[in-house]
Amino acid sequence: MQTGSITKIAGLRSWKAPLGWLNTLIDYFGNKKIRSITHADIEDYKFKRLNKITVHKTQRAIASVNRELELLRAILRFAVRQRWLSHSPFELGEPLISKSDEIKRERVLTFDEEKKLLNVCVGERTITYQRKGKEITASVKSGRELLKALIITAVDTTMRKGEIIKLRWREVDFTMRKITIIAFNSKTATARDVGMTPRVYDELANLWEQSPKDFDELVFGIKDNFKKSFMSACADAGIKDFRFHDLRHTAITRLIQGGLPPMEVMKISGHKQMNTFARYVNPNTQAITHIADVLGVYHAKMMAELEPTNEIIEFVN
Repeated sequence: MQTGSITKIAGLRSWKAPLGWLNTLIDYFGNKKIRSITHADIEDYKFKRLNKITVHKTQRAIASVNRELELLRAILRFAVRQRWLSHSPFELGEPLISKSDEIKRERVLTFDEEKKLLNVCVGERTITYQRKGKEITASVKSGRELLKALIITAVDTTMRKGEIIKLRWREVDFTMRKITIIAFNSKTATARDVGMTPRVYDELANLWEQSPKDFDELVFGIKDNFKKSFMSACADAGIKDFRFHDLRHTAITRLIQGGLPPMEVMKISGHKQMNTFARYVNPNTQAITHIADVLGVYHAKMMAELEPTNEIIEFVN
């Protein structure tokens, strides 16, 4: 029982987001008895949440409200199992959670953008600034060498950010050129192996040479978030609307476009459900154009077969 609990907890991203959703639900439903919550109450909650501007002064996403509703639905289902309720209000009316209305991110890094991003992740970079009316050019240390290794590892392995941060040297096999993601660090609580591309191998080998050679140490030595550093690098590279998790989208999309069967890619990426996996397969402009070209050739071929022939047909009486 204890092992199962640990595995389940390990599969969660974080407790912070669910706690935030719970506090929001308590603010709205906290003064109500659980038996008095109706389908109309939940519908009203959904309407008000969707129309409430976020702290960042932006429109609230339906995906965010859906996560809150999913938590409420789980709580009410628990109440039914405990026989505190005969039925959940979610089952007594029109569906309240609509996943089809959610807008999925389809941001994929192009090869040109990747080149620009990696170019700013160097040991030193040149900056130009004004001082006393004069333009000054200087070289400064960027400290982004580690960020470069993080980016390459993400875009070449499909690993999640949490899996990369928690990776330890004992899980890196330079002889077999593979990385093992242990179940405890995986979102789906299932262990898997991923191979190292030549450049992932080179980046990790370089980090190993600079490390204390302790197999229990973290590969990247990061114990907190590196969001600001990544966003700063994207800004310097002129890349907009891009998140670190989009590197996983990019990796999976490239594997599919490279000709690997979806089921094999799912084993590498650690996906359990095909519908979830499909969200990550995003064709870029080049792929879309190629698809159109293939379809055009197919249409031309089929139309040619329908054209009347010039052959003379002799009728025999």
